[in-house]
Amino acid sequence: MGTILHIDMNSYFASVEQQANPRLRGKPIGVTGGDRLKRTVLSTASIEAKRLGVKTGMSLWEAKRVCPNLIIVCSDHEKYLSVTKRFLNIFKDYTPYLEVFSIDECFLELPSLTGPATRQPHDYPTTLTRVGPHHGAPRLVSPASFPGVDVAKQIKARLKAELGPHITCSIGISYNKLIAKLAGSLKKPDGLVVIPDEETALKVLDEASLDDVCGIGSRIKRRLFQMGIRDFKDLRKVPKECLMASFKSYGKVLYNMARGTDYTPVIPFYEKQEIKSVGHRHTLEEDTFNPESIRQTLLKLCELVAQRLRSKNLMGKTIHCWYRSSALGGVFYGEGMQQTLTHLSCDGLEIFQHSWQIFQNIWQGEKIRMIGVAVSNLFPNKPINLSWLPEEKKRNIILQTLDTVNNKYGDFTLQRGILLKSEVVRRKPNPFLSDRRFKI
Repeated sequence: MGTILHIDMNSYFASVEQQANPRLRGKPIGVTGGDRLKRTVLSTASIEAKRLGVKTGMSLWEAKRVCPNLIIVCSDHEKYLSVTKRFLNIFKDYTPYLEVFSIDECFLELPSLTGPATRQPHDYPTTLTRVGPHHGAPRLVSPASFPGVDVAKQIKARLKAELGPHITCSIGISYNKLIAKLAGSLKKPDGLVVIPDEETALKVLDEASLDDVCGIGSRIKRRLFQMGIRDFKDLRKVPKECLMASFKSYGKVLYNMARGTDYTPVIPFYEKQEIKSVGHRHTLEEDTFNPESIRQTLLKLCELVAQRLRSKNLMGKTIHCWYRSSALGGVFYGEGMQQTLTHLSCDGLEIFQHSWQIFQNIWQGEKIRMIGVAVSNLFPNKPINLSWLPEEKKRNIILQTLDTVNNKYGDFTLQRGILLKSEVVRRKPNPFLSDRRFKI
């Protein structure tokens, strides 16, 4: 594996909005997680808002309480996807080994870079390596063995020149993906950090929190705490066998993490990855225990899921339905269950019938805030799966007509009569781009 660059766009959605609208520049703004201004959370806070204590994922009322002057902007995912395609086109000029990690984050691998032989170490810019994101004095590292620094500086310059000065990125450079991503998180915004070797990586890890590293979320951190493991120094003391006994195969990943080891390859954008599931969820305009309202929303979600399955020429066997209810004090509770069919399906009505049955089995009659459905255990929709029964042929013709009209004029332009007065449900792009293929 060559030199790895992790590139993370700073406050991406907010930065795009500020670049597009001069009136928002230099002001604290928050971009909603959806296309509405209530019952949603912030998907992104601008750099100015973060400095005032606003965080991504906050509810709107909480963010307003922290920053009364916060400007709320509805998200525009098509705009963000357009800008993403533009910066990906910049990145691919430097290497074909470009992995799109999410809509605002990617990895670049620069294999066996060979710069001019006459270049001396002092010709390279000196970059900052912080020992931990919050603690310790910075160390200066001369990245003579990391010519990727030149590429990083060129990328930063091109982003400002071609996308605008308000769209910036933080870049981490290291010998693998895990440490490159950690390096990119140490100096924000607009940072450039090099962790050149395992020795430096261990010093950084020893000053970092467990959840500063990608792959250790709140649940794993809590389980590690219960085992008496408070930091990476503690984690390195635990034998691999003990970790694998507690975390199964993921124990080996944790063992490697503590040592700054990561064998995960950079997967280029042109290598298609297998889709494991297709799903949608929707937060209702108001909490409700009205079965008819819930039923209509669930049917719409199933239709969207089925449409996406057909567009990818897929069928599925396992249906998962879940919901979230709100209790006193604003605490959210969720329930879910799945059911595996005896056959494959990509029909929205059939998926709904099973989803509704699952929902009725798990719903206790409380008010519903959010509901979702997903189909997994996917297989290609091959001719062998098709039926020549008259009713099946008729259904296939109806589904083809639905897809043709709705793909051309928008979701639910043509829909079942029972949905005519139902709540609006819109399809939103996946932030990790699992449902998007880039032509770059």
